[in-house]
Amino acid sequence: MKKYVRESIARFRQFSIEEKLKWLRMVVIIPALVGIITLLVIMINFNESYNEAVKNVSVASKFNFSFSEDMDYKMYRIVIGAESFDAMKPYEEIKEAKELVKELNKNAVTDESKLRTRQIGKLLDNLKISIEEIEHSDLKNDYMENNQRLRLNVNIFTEIIKEKVSEYIYYEIGNMESMRVKLEKEIMHTITITLIAVLFLSLITWKLSKLISQSISYPVRQLCEMTKEVAQGNFDVHGPQNTTEELQILTNNFEHMAQKVERLIEDVKVEQQNLRKKELQLLQEQINPHFLYNTLDTIMWLAIDHQDDKVVEMVAALSGFFRTSLSHGEDKISIREELEHVENYLKIQQLRYGDIMEYSIDVPDEIKKNDIVKITLQPLVENALYHGLKKQREKGMIKISSVDDENNIFLIVEDNGVGMQPEQVVQINKEMYEDIWVNRTTGFGIANVNRRIKLYYGEEYGLILESEPDIGTKVIVVVPKTRQAEKK
Repeated sequence: MKKYVRESIARFRQFSIEEKLKWLRMVVIIPALVGIITLLVIMINFNESYNEAVKNVSVASKFNFSFSEDMDYKMYRIVIGAESFDAMKPYEEIKEAKELVKELNKNAVTDESKLRTRQIGKLLDNLKISIEEIEHSDLKNDYMENNQRLRLNVNIFTEIIKEKVSEYIYYEIGNMESMRVKLEKEIMHTITITLIAVLFLSLITWKLSKLISQSISYPVRQLCEMTKEVAQGNFDVHGPQNTTEELQILTNNFEHMAQKVERLIEDVKVEQQNLRKKELQLLQEQINPHFLYNTLDTIMWLAIDHQDDKVVEMVAALSGFFRTSLSHGEDKISIREELEHVENYLKIQQLRYGDIMEYSIDVPDEIKKNDIVKITLQPLVENALYHGLKKQREKGMIKISSVDDENNIFLIVEDNGVGMQPEQVVQINKEMYEDIWVNRTTGFGIANVNRRIKLYYGEEYGLILESEPDIGTKVIVVVPKTRQAEKK
């Protein structure tokens, strides 16, 4: 016997992982399913019988509660001449009662219950005969005789029917109790057998799981060490040679995957760099062309009106504006150049909207030496002009200022225009934080700037919007301190 067990264990160890798990599932699941199915069959059978008995008792109780009193009342009204047979319809109630008794007889389980239903049927027939005697008598002149028939026949029959129905209910309830006891015994018997089987199977399962664990755990731990190495950036990993076929395949595939991941990471780095540059370029090119059209149109009308000084001033500002926009194809420029760019824009707009706009720029020279992604402030100033100042009646102010800390620069573009409602400010800040580009509230200009800053510097940088109705709006540009552009 011991030799057979040892040979079986040796053969089991040679199984693949799938075959080992298959045996383990068979040992655990099949007996458990047998026990569960047995209990379910017992419970279903009991539930059907119990529900039928409950239904019988419920129907009989309802009948017992109402039939006797209703019939006695109806016949009393007929005998005293208060109601007619056609109005009270006692025969219909007897007919319904007989149908009910037939159903109770059909569903009854015990012989005693069936006997009571047959007795109730005969009593209903006798009750019908007594009612017919009253119907065929002279109701007006035979009152005393009919009253005696009511007391000695009808009332007695209904009372006996009531007693027989109560006896039927008693025997059905007794049957329900016997079913409960029987079910309890069957369940305890099944549970006992199941517990014994579970204890036995637990021992076998423990032994099988130990064998499976020993054949898997060691190579899996080695694979885990390999994954840690790969996670730390070491893709040149080599796993052990395993006796289990599946784990050997897994190890070989993992080594191959690590080599491919290393190559892919290098490719992705290069692609991301190229994609980032292209995306920045595309975003920077999305400047509203209407500004150029409107500016040239204004220059034309100033020339027609012979305002030569303003034509020269506007052309010079426009030239400086586009010179900074091009900036030799660079993505970054110094904050000094960015401020010159936005000042050229403000000069052009002041020539066009001098009656509604003034501006001021107050940024320290030390901050101007740092870098910024080009065309950052102009869209914010444009937003302040068209959505803040142009919507109010009196003349407004656009102010550009700055503060800094050890690592960051905060450029502030503010206006004293119409402002925004608090819920709109919350929504815009949420859209900028989550980088939402579909159905956005922010508008193209501010969304463009926020997106470009995040693409270039990282998600912790970007724009912050503050606004109050009828007071104004403030947009804070958060960028890190860098001076690469000035060195270049």
